[in-house]
Amino acid sequence: MRLSGLQKYILNQCYLKNGGGLRGDFYGFYSKKELAENKKSREDTVHSSLESLVAKDLLIAFGRKTAQKWFITKVRLTAKGKRRAKEIIKQRQRKLPIK
Repeated sequence: MRLSGLQKYILNQCYLKNGGGLRGDFYGFYSKKELAENKKSREDTVHSSLESLVAKDLLIAFGRKTAQKWFITKVRLTAKGKRRAKEIIKQRQRKLPIK
């Protein structure tokens, strides 16, 4: 399964924070300037990424649901999400060249 850069960042942040986090923790993916200019679109992007990860069974979302939309406040990693986060971290680490 392919994940975007933001989705990888979300999984990594959840894993580093002992399996969970608040929705506001994931805005660090964007620079402060970019977030200030397009705050609403960045919030929507983070929210849709969270919903996508929930649909893939990598996260569990906590919040409230209305007839139209989810309002996610907290997320937690599932076992499948923890395995995927470990794989992402391992892929980032490079091996030293041996001569």
